[in-house]
This record gives sequence, structure tokens and C-alpha cells, in this order.
Amino acid sequence: MNYNFMSKKNFLIVTFVAALALFFSFNIIAGRSQHGYEDAIDAINIDELNANLAGKDDRRAALFSTLNGLLNQGHFAPKKIDDEFSISVYNKFLERMDYSKTFFLQEDINEFEAFKILLDDEMEKGDASFFDVVSAIHSKRVIEAEKYFNKHIEMPMVFNGEEIIELDGKKLQWAKNTTELNERWKLNVKYRLLARYNELVENQKDRIEKNEIKKEEIKSDAELKKDARNSVRKSMEYYFRRMKKINDKEKFSFYLNAITQNFDPHTTYMAPLDKKRFDEEMSGTFFGIGAVLKMEDNICEISQIITGSPCYKQGSLKVGDGILKVAQGDEDPVEVVGWDLEDIVKIIRGKKGTTVKLTVKHLNGNIEVIPIVRDKVEIAETFAKSIIIKDKKNKIGYISLPSFYANFDDFNGRRCATDMKLEIEKLKDAGVNGIIVDVRDNGGGSLSDVVDIAGYFIEDGPIVQIKSQHSRAQAMPDPDPAVLYDGPLAILINSNSASASEILAAAMQDYKRAIILGSTSFGKGTVQRIVNLDDYFKGDNAFRPLGNLKITTQKFYRVNGGATQLKGVEPDIHIPTMYELLDQGERKDENAMAWDQIMSADYKPYGLNFDKLVTKSNTRIASDKYFSLVKDNAKRIKQKNEENAYSLNQIKFNKEVQANKKFAKEYEELEKTKSKLLLTNLKSTETLIAKDTVEKDKNKKWREAIEKDPYISEAVNVLSDWVALLPRELSKK
Repeated sequence: MNYNFMSKKNFLIVTFVAALALFFSFNIIAGRSQHGYEDAIDAINIDELNANLAGKDDRRAALFSTLNGLLNQGHFAPKKIDDEFSISVYNKFLERMDYSKTFFLQEDINEFEAFKILLDDEMEKGDASFFDVVSAIHSKRVIEAEKYFNKHIEMPMVFNGEEIIELDGKKLQWAKNTTELNERWKLNVKYRLLARYNELVENQKDRIEKNEIKKEEIKSDAELKKDARNSVRKSMEYYFRRMKKINDKEKFSFYLNAITQNFDPHTTYMAPLDKKRFDEEMSGTFFGIGAVLKMEDNICEISQIITGSPCYKQGSLKVGDGILKVAQGDEDPVEVVGWDLEDIVKIIRGKKGTTVKLTVKHLNGNIEVIPIVRDKVEIAETFAKSIIIKDKKNKIGYISLPSFYANFDDFNGRRCATDMKLEIEKLKDAGVNGIIVDVRDNGGGSLSDVVDIAGYFIEDGPIVQIKSQHSRAQAMPDPDPAVLYDGPLAILINSNSASASEILAAAMQDYKRAIILGSTSFGKGTVQRIVNLDDYFKGDNAFRPLGNLKITTQKFYRVNGGATQLKGVEPDIHIPTMYELLDQGERKDENAMAWDQIMSADYKPYGLNFDKLVTKSNTRIASDKYFSLVKDNAKRIKQKNEENAYSLNQIKFNKEVQANKKFAKEYEELEKTKSKLLLTNLKSTETLIAKDTVEKDKNKKWREAIEKDPYISEAVNVLSDWVALLPRELSKK
């Protein structure tokens, strides 16, 4: 099996994997290990798996039986299917069906409660009675909810009261009756109208200040309110149209994922169409904006941004941003809060060269309209590349490694390990004093390649340990005793550095070979395989295709024995981020697999002591105005994320909007005063951009992103400190 580690934090119920397929996903490779490491899937007894199928003549029963067998025999940490498991599935499914608690009534929940501890028994029998009851009532309540909306969308747009709306469904109780549910919809519609109206008002003010609008084009308050009402009506009409189109087959996929994701957040069921689209995405290039999306608490969020993609080049869209609205060119935006992921993807995609405008809410609370020109998204843009940063007397090499890519279908195809070796050699030839390897936002990739890359910096020894369900951990060693680079080394990580990135950072940290800077990594220390359910099913062919299961089969561990799972990699030097106080990464999911520890592998650390470097860096960071502002904003963001309650009074509502703008303005002012890093292209890069204007433009934008990056700047400072210290001083303990 070619191993592969996936970066994305899976949303609660990953039903629309198709949406990821339409954008971008890191490779997941199924099959036997090229290293000879078998997992539990390889040892499954298919006859035993099908023993419970006798007499079953229902496709859903076939799915239950096959999935349950695979999960219990093949998952790294199978769970006991009992009443406790049943309760968890029950809660997860209802949360997926009605997170905002705007459909079901308490009387519905009372009816559902009868099934709460019986779902384990239903799964064993191949019975879907609970699902049928929930699905039928949900369809009925959607029709009723549309009537509530149609009633309230015509309400007078007066926003001077003291009403408050709570948007966190987990903090709400189920509506006791139709009167209470009607009132909830009234507040919901009023919030949407206020948010859209306030946005139109603020946008017009900004355009007037910038002289971007003619006097005769300025709209009156009444016109702005009319536009807001029409915009909300249009988006919600689409929303209800889509909700009514969701059939039982789609809903049953939700239910199956409520089961699979109780094992862990990365174990997901993919219906046949989802898998087909997933495979299409894996072909290499496609049209779009180049962002991976996920659903988080009813909001479509940016999970990953592909290096070199349209949204990467535009520069404003960030991981964690929530998409509120989507507009085609100059058309009115359509609100997409509450939409299914698949439908959001459909309206974001479009013809090459056309513009899509995303209204997003950044994690700092600021709302921004971001125009992005659609173009071909090429995974080739994720290739490793390097540049030289000059600092005082030193030349520091900087390598960007956006993913651990490899062409598994072509032995001679491009691999990140080969590219990294070339970049390191070029930097050495240029006489650099130190090297920074940047794996921020790198979600992982090829295991064999990260082992090779780690080996470039050490003589020999294990890089990572891999463990299957019923086997002892096996170490993957550095395959080459030669050391490609033995100088000062820094690795930059952040909360989106996952899997293979964590293997590299953890290994270099355990060996005391590199100093790790940034924020705590994602914490994904598990390995998945995609298996075709048809390969494990011996029942009626009329039920095929059953779909696919992405299942967690293995776990990897540091050479010191600790898992990277859940805890991630803690940097030696912590650099503040705006989102560090939020629950992020694997730790955010209640069903994430636990951290544990095994025996340490046999390895010999280099014994470098980074205490002086850490002390000097901490002093700089503490006195840096930018990082001080980051810390202040982090506290504010945490408070806002914990609240999720909004005033429906326009003055109070707008006050929060202005506070967000104030913070954004402060960042802009600080960036203007920050000195730029001095960059020099490598000779090979200069030769390339001299012949190709497209590459020249790409290089210009890449340099601009590096020049004022405060995290790269601090990494340069740390390596300059390292160069200034005598080797014996770093060796003192």
C-alpha cells in the first residue's frame, strides 16, 4: 500500500465528498503496502463478514451489514456497538438533519427518543425504522418552515429593538410548539435582513468615500432595504428548493456517516456518485477557484487553499473563512448559509475567466467581499521551490513545501523528495548559512517521501513508527546514511500542518536536529484506506454498487514513542496567531482518536540545546507590535466564537462590524511600517522567469507574500542567532 496522510479536518457528516472532489483533496492511496506493512483490512474474513446477510433482501440492510463488518474487523480502534454508541449516532444524525433547530419540534424529538438506545439493535438486524421516521418528519417540517419564512420575509424592516438571536444550535433547545418555532423563524429572517441591509449600507458608504460611485447611482434607504429583502428571498427560495429535493438515498448517506464518524472523524462513507467525483478530482487538473470546502456548524468554511490556485493568487481568502454569500460577477449575491456543500460548490464553479464574488466572514469577525477570477487549478503549483533571504551577514535559504506530493502511478513521475533534494543542493551551492523549511498549511501526502526528506538532515535512524490494529509498531528508517545538509535548520508549522508535515517536524524535533517554530500542528496521526464495499459483499448483485468506505486502519508515532494524533507537534518557539485560543485541528472533534504512547524507537539525538535561541526569540516576539496585536485579537476572536449571539438592533449590530474594521485597519497600518525581507532568486529561477512571463508573474507574487511575512522573518532571526553562536554553545546542556 502506498500510504498517504490527509490534511483536512472532516466535517461532522462528510456526505458531500463530491464537493471536495470538485475542488481539491490530497491523494488517498488504497492497496497493499510497498513496505510490506499490512493492516487489518488485509486480514478480513469475507465469509465471516457476510454471515449476517442471510435472508436480507434490502439494499440498506446490505449496507448496514457490510459497513458494520468492515468497521469492526478493519478499523484501527473498533468501538463496541452498544447503547452508548446508539445514543451517539442518534445525537449526531439529528444534529446533521437540524443543527440550527429550526425544523423539528419537541413532539418530534419525543417520538425519536423511543429509538435512542435501539439503533445498535437496528444496525445488527439491518433495520432502518429510526431513519424512516426521522426522514419522513423532516420532509414535512421543511415544508412548514418554508411557510414561516414566506410569512416573515415581508416584515417591516425596523431594527431598533432589543432582540437577540442565538446562532449556535448546540445552545438552543428544541421548540416546544409551532408558536415558538414560528418566533424562531421570525428572528432568523430578521437577522438575515439586517445583515444584508447593513452590508449594503456599509458597501455604499465605502464606495462613496473612495469616489467609486456616481451621485445619481447612490441608493436611498428604502431602495437598499428593498434590495436586501429581494436578496434574502432569492437565496432562501433556493435553499428550500434544495431541501425539498434531498431524497431518502441522500439522507441515508447522512445516517451512515453518523455511524462511521463515531469511530473517528476521518472514517467516512462515500456513495457511488461521491466516489466517482472524488476519482475525477484525483486526475490532476480542474476548473474552479482552488479551495477545499467543509461544513462546520451549518457554515461552509475554507479548509485548504491550493498553492498557485486562483484564490491563492488573489490572496484575501484564508483557511477558516466562512462563506456567507456567492455572487456571479456584478449580479446580486445569494446567501448560502444553511445550503448543502454540493450546491455551494455548483455556484462557485464556472467558466474560465469569469468572476465569482465570495462574501466571507474571517475568523477575526471581519466580513469581506472577495472577487476571484475562475481558472484552471493545477496541482503542479504545489511543487517545492526556494529563494534566498539576506539578513545582515547571512544568507538564509527558504524552501516552501506546500504538500508531500508524489505520482504513485508513475515510478519516474515527479516526487517532492526528489524536488526537495534539488532545492537543498541549489541553496548549498549558493552558500546559504541556514535553511528554513516551511510546511505551514501543508496537509500531508506521501509517507515514503517524508521519510526520504527527513533523511536528508540526519545520518541514519528511524523517522516514524507505524502501527496496525493487531501488530507491533514498525519503524521506517532513513534509507540513506548520507547527510545532504548538516547546517542550521528551522521548520515552520501551523495548525494546518498535518500528517506527513507532523512526521517531519516531530522527527527533527526528537533528533534535536532542527528548531521548530510556529503554532501547534493539526494533530492527525492516523492513516486511511479507501475500500470498495462491493469487494466485501456476497449478496444480491441488484444492490450494487454499494459505495466506498474511507477507513482508519493505522496510526503513526514519533520516534520517541508519542503519537502526533490529537496533540500534534508543539513548536520549540511558539509564535502567536489570531486563532490560537480556538479549538482547532483534530482536537476540535469529539470523536477524534485518543493520544497514546508506545515504546521509543532506537535513535540517537544530536543533542543540540536551543535554550538560547528560544530565549532570544521569545524576547523579540514579546516586544513586537504585530504579535501583540495578534494576541489581543486572539482573545477577542475567542470571545466572539464562544458567544454566537447577535443583537438585532442595527446600532449595536453595526458597532461590532466597525470593531472588526478597526482591527483590520490596525493590521494594515502595521504592515505598512514593517520592513521587508531582502530576497534574491536562485540562478535557476532567474533563468526560468527570463524566458516565461507567466513564471515571472508567479515569482513576483510569491516574493511579495514572503517579504512581509512576520513568521518567516522570525525564522530568519532565529537562524541568524544560530549562525552567530559557536557550535559548542548550542551543544551545552
